[in-house]
Amino acid sequence: MRMLVEFRKDDIVRHLGLLDLQRTMQRALRRSGLPIKYSSGFNPHIVMSFASALSTGIPGDAELLDVSLSGEATEQECFEAMNRVLPPSLPVTRVRLVEDGFPKVMAALRQAEYRIRLIGEGTEAIVSAIPAFLAETEIMAMRKSKRGEALVNIRPMLHALTAEHSGSGEAVLQARVSFVETATLKPDLLLASLAAYANAPLPRAEIRRTCLLGEKDGVLTPLIDL
Repeated sequence: MRMLVEFRKDDIVRHLGLLDLQRTMQRALRRSGLPIKYSSGFNPHIVMSFASALSTGIPGDAELLDVSLSGEATEQECFEAMNRVLPPSLPVTRVRLVEDGFPKVMAALRQAEYRIRLIGEGTEAIVSAIPAFLAETEIMAMRKSKRGEALVNIRPMLHALTAEHSGSGEAVLQARVSFVETATLKPDLLLASLAAYANAPLPRAEIRRTCLLGEKDGVLTPLIDL
């Protein structure tokens, strides 16, 4: 059996890197008293994985941890045990138990949603440029990957983008982007491309990942609900 743990990474721990987050979760799992499964071999470790690593400095509302269990437990027991040992800045919001044959959440990830608050010079020009930006069929940008840098068309990786003014010189963008290994659009690249398209300075941005999505029967669905 496996335990899917949906948790929030609050602003106060947004600078926690992946390795530190891994250590924090491993420590919490060991202290939880749950029947956690360990790998075999000379140096056993907890069998766990994240659906997707958050970039340092970005908080998340619905991050997902996939943990293998060696025994029985209920979803409520898992929920209570994890919240008992995790800090308030990393609260578990939901737990789902699935069979071992359930698809790995990392492989099921297709898209991600972000909330981006823009503040300062350049905000108005960027918001005004969004309709024309979305009307383009090709937006070329230098994208980094494990293989290095390459000039790619990022427009097919942007599936939705809206903006709402939240005050003078401020706006909130809601973006939904591709999130697969061969076509991931990171929010900082999206913002840089928007600013370049609008011929505007890049405003200060507060980025938050709000949802990780997979696809079920052709419909986008939060990963934990697949």
